[in-house]
Amino acid sequence: MKTNFFKTLIVMLTISALLTGCGGEKQKQTHSEEKKTIKVGCMRITEDIIDIITNEMKGSDFKIEKVVFDGASNIPATALNDGSIDGFLVNHLQWVEVFNKENNANLKMVEPYIYYFKNGVYSSKYNSIEELPENAVVAIPGDPNNMDRSLRLLQRMGLIELNDSKELCNVADIVKNPKNIKLMETEITATVKSLYDVDMIISGANAMRLSGEDFENSLFDDPIDKEFPISLTVNSGTENEDWVKAFMDVTQKDSFKEKFNSVYKGTFVLYDDIKDN
Repeated sequence: MKTNFFKTLIVMLTISALLTGCGGEKQKQTHSEEKKTIKVGCMRITEDIIDIITNEMKGSDFKIEKVVFDGASNIPATALNDGSIDGFLVNHLQWVEVFNKENNANLKMVEPYIYYFKNGVYSSKYNSIEELPENAVVAIPGDPNNMDRSLRLLQRMGLIELNDSKELCNVADIVKNPKNIKLMETEITATVKSLYDVDMIISGANAMRLSGEDFENSLFDDPIDKEFPISLTVNSGTENEDWVKAFMDVTQKDSFKEKFNSVYKGTFVLYDDIKDN
């Protein structure tokens, strides 16, 4: 009787140990399969970039949750600053620096920079800058940094002259305006909507592409586009986290670059393509 009892006890303990081991292994596997969710903000103009990166990161330890914002271009930066998202990919470096100053923020753009966007001059009425009449209405982005960029572009075209001793110029800094050009300030993501209502607009080529307009027919290409790099922006102090490294590593892969160029058709230019020039 005692012998049978001990045999039964040993069998039960063995089974229990096996089950515990299997359960532990299953728990270990489940835990290893869990991915940390990272919220990355974007707008319609950069949504495809996040999609490409998300697909390329499927084998990593992180799951990218795309958060698409509509409206003013400062919304993603505000969301990052208050901790609602982990990063964003929308605004150029100078814009981020101005946002930091104006909002007592400490956002950090991660290097190596990913790309820059082509800033073009478009008209539905005229085929050259020389055709622009007196009192022409020109739509430009109204945020401080991109207004300054647009005004300096108008100056490079010979249409206005600025008192450009300031870091950021606005319409009050125009000292010469021989054609009496009227400037209409717009939200940068909506400037292209004014194409048929005004004489000329200054807009990103990709916004034109997304609107189905002829994005290649710019009357004047901005020669300093590459001085406005764009990359993943995070809160300072988090730029060395593992997910940031995984995210940025993807942007250096040939597969990412090929898909990027296929989607954006030259309206966004990879920073690698010009850094040695």
